[in-house]
Amino acid sequence: MAIWAEGEPFNVAKEFVQKHNLTYLVLVDAENRTPDLYGVEGVPTNVVIDKEGKIRYLQAGFDPEGIKRAIEEALK
Repeated sequence: MAIWAEGEPFNVAKEFVQKHNLTYLVLVDAENRTPDLYGVEGVPTNVVIDKEGKIRYLQAGFDPEGIKRAIEEALK
């Protein structure tokens, strides 16, 4: 999800997606409501949501092992 974009958020997100050849959906929070609603304190923030829609992992920064463990647990 694109938040805190400088400039026009949809264009910023589109350029980022094209630059990095992303093939997954990127959402744009043009009103920057996500940080307050979900406790996002920095970018990147990684969130893993389980099958019931419960947040199982919320971490600012990049922790590949933590994300991997959280995804494995959420898929059980």
